[in-house]
Amino acid sequence: MRILIMGAGPIGGIVGGRLARQGKDVTLVDIDLEHVRALRERGLQVDVPDGPFEVSVCAVFPGEITGKFDLGFVAVRSNYTRDALGSLAPHLNPNAVLVSLQNGINPPLLEELVGPDRAIGTVIRMRSRRLGPGHVQTAARGRLFVGHLHGKTTPQLQMVHELLDSVIPTEMIHNIFGLLWSKLTYTCLGMFGSLADEPLKLICETEVNRRLCVDFFGEVTGVGKAVGARFEPLSEYDPADFHPSRPVEARLAAITKMTNSLKSDDRRGGIAQLKRGMKTEVDYTVGHVVQEGDRAGIRTPICRGLVTLIHEIEDGRRPLQPQNYVDLAASG
Repeated sequence: MRILIMGAGPIGGIVGGRLARQGKDVTLVDIDLEHVRALRERGLQVDVPDGPFEVSVCAVFPGEITGKFDLGFVAVRSNYTRDALGSLAPHLNPNAVLVSLQNGINPPLLEELVGPDRAIGTVIRMRSRRLGPGHVQTAARGRLFVGHLHGKTTPQLQMVHELLDSVIPTEMIHNIFGLLWSKLTYTCLGMFGSLADEPLKLICETEVNRRLCVDFFGEVTGVGKAVGARFEPLSEYDPADFHPSRPVEARLAAITKMTNSLKSDDRRGGIAQLKRGMKTEVDYTVGHVVQEGDRAGIRTPICRGLVTLIHEIEDGRRPLQPQNYVDLAASG
């Protein structure tokens, strides 16, 4: 079986590296010149809790993909999903299976290309990062959840589960749509915590910001439930605890419990990208909530305001600062 992984960053690199170490026929695809060069010259260095390792891999740029593949993993940021699928599509065998290893709700795009039985969603619980060209790291062995949007078990899903479970603990789930939305609430929380270069625990110490976070989560979970998501509890919290149907005081207590469990230096993922002047996934996370809210007739002023503020920071028109939360509250 030939395996193509679009995106050799933290997730694609760790999954691809583990599969390659098992002797699987893996090709990694990336657009980063230095990263691809390092992969070709030195191989892939993977730092994981059960022991770091190095493995030789086939690494190419999108325009260099040749031949046909039986299994494709999409591990790029959601901003680049359509570009990745466009590069991948001509190189799929007739019965090839596609798997999204991404944040956001991307499986519908995969279904457009290969159909519902050959498109698989994945929820990733693994904090990983790229340390440098050819070098990826995760502090936890991690856990994966895989499933079809239609919720059924198919031979394709069983194959992907068996393959991934051989390298990272993986569980098949019938409610992948609900779990994807649960994870989306967590990713959206990351964007909420990226307006200032401060830990989320500190940001939410004030009563104003706690209530702002409650209202923000209320929009996200309200839209999710309206579009049919049955939320699954996360290890950090249960998204259903923040649904706007619950009393405000109960939701405030849930926010306090969640933030109290955070480390004092826990900064959100979007900060690293914003400080490097990179575009974030805000349009495909918080922006997705706004779009789905529009379709469902649900107002999302705080989510909409957050998208605007993040874009202003990306464009250099707004600094990372606590004042941004005052401005966000005004949008509600």
